[in-house]
Amino acid sequence: METVRKSEGLTAFVTEHLLVAAVAAVLLAASAFFPGNGEVITEEPLVVAPAIPSEPAPQSVFPDLTLAKTVVERKETFLNFLQDYVNEQNHLISLDRLRLVAISETLRGDGALTRDSRDWLLELAARYEVAEEDFSDRGAWLDELLFRVDVVPTSLVLAQAANESAWGTSRFTREGNNVFGQWCYTPGCGIVPRQRSQGAIHEVRSFTTLHDAMSAYFVNLNTNENYQFFRELRQTMKLQQRELDPLVLAFGLNRYSQRGRNYVDELQTIIVQNDLTARDRDYLAVIGMID
Repeated sequence: METVRKSEGLTAFVTEHLLVAAVAAVLLAASAFFPGNGEVITEEPLVVAPAIPSEPAPQSVFPDLTLAKTVVERKETFLNFLQDYVNEQNHLISLDRLRLVAISETLRGDGALTRDSRDWLLELAARYEVAEEDFSDRGAWLDELLFRVDVVPTSLVLAQAANESAWGTSRFTREGNNVFGQWCYTPGCGIVPRQRSQGAIHEVRSFTTLHDAMSAYFVNLNTNENYQFFRELRQTMKLQQRELDPLVLAFGLNRYSQRGRNYVDELQTIIVQNDLTARDRDYLAVIGMID
């Protein structure tokens, strides 16, 4: 893992965002059922939303970062390669969210769904681990789905990937396409860490493709109870019609690592020192404000 040092200016910058995070936490608002077979099936209404860029086409072969002549070149190669994968996931999530908004409007208006939309909605709920029987009414179930099915700023994803994969050089990345340090607990599901504690059973999960690793990471952030505060901060920013702030959202990932607050500091430092927020503007400037 690359070691970074924060300047006094960075410390002040992060402190300011900590205050924003505290305010956001205070402002958080306390915020299935399908028609019977006898009801008329209607199509969901169209949703007017900003145009979504065409789906990115990531390269399939991880670059050989050892060929980079400088640290700057190695970092740039790593970031450029992964960014298309991040944008691809945000693109797919944005399309899902748009359809979910349309379906939500239909159901809240006592309309009925087509069979295709009903099946799609149930599959989406299963993927995001939102069981309809866990909610007392349809509105609460749909609200939780909308709470989870949402994008993650490119800069924050890239910062975590850089931190967890040592800028793409870790054994788990090279051998298992795991750039986010994700664990699994079934023998043979991944790579056994050389320094695993005695009695521990976890492995670092192996993925067939980097696309699979990226997809699993996004689902993890959008479903795991450890990142509930991350999702609350994101929702608050969107309700306030603010662009997603990765430095504030990083506070919601303090449970991603045993290093806790130090881990958050590391992510924020990587974002600032590598100007990663500039990589948000080409994509999240468009899709980040979709309701």
